[in-house]
Amino acid sequence: MFGPTVHAQQSWAPAAAEYPAVKLPAGLTSAPVINSHNKALYRTRLQAGAAQGSNFGGHYALLTWGCGEGCTTFFVLDELNGRVYDPGFNLTAAKGAANVDFGLHFQTDSRLLTMDGCRSTAVESCGKYYMLWTGSSFETLMREPLNVTVASLGGQ
Repeated sequence: MFGPTVHAQQSWAPAAAEYPAVKLPAGLTSAPVINSHNKALYRTRLQAGAAQGSNFGGHYALLTWGCGEGCTTFFVLDELNGRVYDPGFNLTAAKGAANVDFGLHFQTDSRLLTMDGCRSTAVESCGKYYMLWTGSSFETLMREPLNVTVASLGGQ
């Protein structure tokens, strides 16, 4: 007689190398297509970022800038055709969460974006996100919750 089978749990997290990007010539740039009010608000920042060339997912420019204390706004620009994609949320820092590596982490040769922080002011939105760029939007592959309290987010 044998006892019950025990399976060891393995810790796995997506890695940039698992999501390679199509390689294109370096220095590729394209003027951003401004086709919405929200994009028009950031016209100057989008144009300046586009001029720097691709830095994410092969031929995309992931453009970031601050939107207040502990807040980052970002857009994705396709350097092949100038299309600008708005992820629909800002990344915010969890207030009072010590030792949290807040921010966006990405590579030129990968479609994986790792985000550390909150997608809103709700504590349930805080964590480490592993997001895959599909060519027009981000798909959440995995989320590791961040252990903070509502009080640490200012009670919002």
